[in-house]
This record gives sequence, structure tokens and C-alpha cells, in this order.
Amino acid sequence: MSEGNRLVEPLLRRIRYSKTIKAVQRFEQQPPEHARTGGQEFYDMRSAMDISPSTGKAISRRALRSSRGGIPTDEQARTSTFVDYSEIDACVQGLRRDGVYVFQRALPSDVVTRMRESALAVPATARGLDAPPAPFPRSDPQVGRYDISENDTMASPEMQDYCSDPALAMIAARYLGQPVIQDQTALWWTTTKGAEDAAMNAWLFHQDRDRLSFLKFFCYLTDVGPANGPHTVVRGTHERLPRELATDGRKDDELIRSVGLWDRVIELTAPAGTFMAVDTVGLHKGQPPVEADRCVLQVEFATSLFGAPVDYPVFTPSALATERYRQMPQILQRWRGAFTEPSAG
Repeated sequence: MSEGNRLVEPLLRRIRYSKTIKAVQRFEQQPPEHARTGGQEFYDMRSAMDISPSTGKAISRRALRSSRGGIPTDEQARTSTFVDYSEIDACVQGLRRDGVYVFQRALPSDVVTRMRESALAVPATARGLDAPPAPFPRSDPQVGRYDISENDTMASPEMQDYCSDPALAMIAARYLGQPVIQDQTALWWTTTKGAEDAAMNAWLFHQDRDRLSFLKFFCYLTDVGPANGPHTVVRGTHERLPRELATDGRKDDELIRSVGLWDRVIELTAPAGTFMAVDTVGLHKGQPPVEADRCVLQVEFATSLFGAPVDYPVFTPSALATERYRQMPQILQRWRGAFTEPSAG
């Protein structure tokens, strides 16, 4: 970057900060079914977030005087299938300190088995390969990552249960300090193939910036040791980053070492069923598996749907998902189509 750009760019980011606040307010004033984020608005948001990792949260607090999201009640959170209510405060405190928290209790093994079986049965898209979706070819993968659509992810009642868990929503709302919306669900397999495609497969350190203020929960559906591609985070970078790293894009290990952050790197190895909360505005990556594959389920809660395009999944709701939608329609508003449209299945 030239000397002139180094001087001008900080000012431009401040201008984009102000523009993003106004764009979010316009977005929130539109009917949800018509609300869209323009390409320039999305660029402005991501650029403004170069100021610091906390910028997105600050914009969210300033822009959202009212919210389309919700906060579960204590009574709802106590019905969690997976989270002990007494652990919620510890999780929020751990997130504030480190940007990551691993839950003490894993998902029941029979639930994990059914989730994994579903992830093997539904169509998956081979990232970077021009081929129609097909069930993950576990015995002979061709590329490094296979993605499963949200509609197909939700073919599993157990995954619906996990992705609508009110304790997860409460943790997100408490941590972010605002009402939340269940914003995204993702399910994917990573394999020993395609290590050369590190950037495409998110195997280089990066920050997520698709939303302003958000929290992700990851669940391992396979055992994840050092050779299975563990999720890896740089502890504390959800709050502070050296200037050399405060830009959008991928960063390699050597850059992390050069700025003195390597002692904060944590590889999250754990058995199947382990789940964790991660503020992925901090630096993180997946490691490329070298011995066996890895399957991960992710759910995200955000304070606004401003940002990347929004998906509205259609699936056959389970009894529990139906009850949770009835109790938390604002939080689960993206699921409306599952209750008003013909089933995708």
C-alpha cells in the first residue's frame, strides 16, 4: 500500500462506519421480506470493521434502536436440550475474556450418531468441483471440503433441535448485549484432499464479517484430534488486533508468529459431540485434515440480518422445532417458510 493510501484509508473507514450506521437503519425499516443489503453497503461494512474487531458490535449498538430479534426467557433457556442453565454465565464470561468457550457436557452419543448419519445421507456440494450435489463420498473424497445446504441439514430433527436451542440464543443475546436472530446454519465435511486450496477451504487465519454483531456455535460430529483438522483460534483477537492484522482477508501462520500472537493460538481437539461458542470476528481457521475427515455443524445468531444474503430454509419441522418457533418466532424468523411453504422433503 502506498504512503498516500496509508494516510487516506483510515479516514475512509471512518466515513464507511457512518455510512454503515445509516444503511443498517434503512435496512431495519424495510419489511423483512424486502430487506436487502447492497453490494456497496456490504463493502462499506466490511471495510469499517478494519478499524477494530469490536467495530461491528459498536455499529450494531448505535444503529439498532429497536430490534427484530428476541431474547429467550429464563424458563425457555432452562428447557435446553444440551446446555446446563448454570453454565450460561461461565460461557459468557469465557467468551468475553478469550473469544471462545468449550462446553463441559457433550451431546449424547446417540444424538451425534443420528446427526452424522444424516450428514452422510443427504446431498453435499464438493467445493471447487463442477459436479452436482451427491452424498458425501467418505471412502473416496475428491476435494478438501463438502458443503451441505441448510434445507438438507434440517432433514435431521436432532439438528433442528440443536440449531433452535434457547440456551444458545440466550448466550448469544447476553454476550452481544442485544436481541438476536438465528441467522445461519452450516454443515460440512473436510477431508485430507485439497490442502493446496487452503484459502478456499478456510484453512488460513481470517475473521468472519458477514454480519456486524454475531456469535457462532460449532459442534463436532466426528472425533477431532490434531490430525483431523481441529478448529483453531487466536485467543483474545476478538477484542484487539495488531495493526498489521486489522484488515480483511487471509493470514498465514508466519504472519501470526511475526506479530507475537502464536502463544495465543489454541487448537480445539475434542471427541465427537463436543460443542463450543466462538466469536469468529477474532482470528480463526480450520486445520487441513491429514489422517481422517471431520464433520462440523455450525449455527449462528446475529443482532441483524444486514450484510450477506439471507437464506430462508424450508424443511419438515419436528415437534420440538414447531414448539420453539411458536415460543420464539422473532429469534427463529428465518424458519417461517418451514411452517408456511410445502416441505422441501
